[in-house]
Amino acid sequence: MLNTTIGTVRKYGNKVGAAAGALVLSSGAMAQEAATHGATIVAKVEEAFSQGELIAAAVVLGLFAIFAIKLLWRSK
Repeated sequence: MLNTTIGTVRKYGNKVGAAAGALVLSSGAMAQEAATHGATIVAKVEEAFSQGELIAAAVVLGLFAIFAIKLLWRSK
């Protein structure tokens, strides 16, 4: 089992190391970018929540209308 592990590390070790390095370097760049665009992201999330609330209200009202029509049909 140890030989298999060593063989795997030799085969894929460089790629894993390169991926880890890329992750570290890109996270630093993303942290700088997030600091400059933080307010924009917050505004977009708040906008999405308000649109989601409108969609949810429309769905609930639609379901209520369907239920009311169903009750009207049964009352005849």
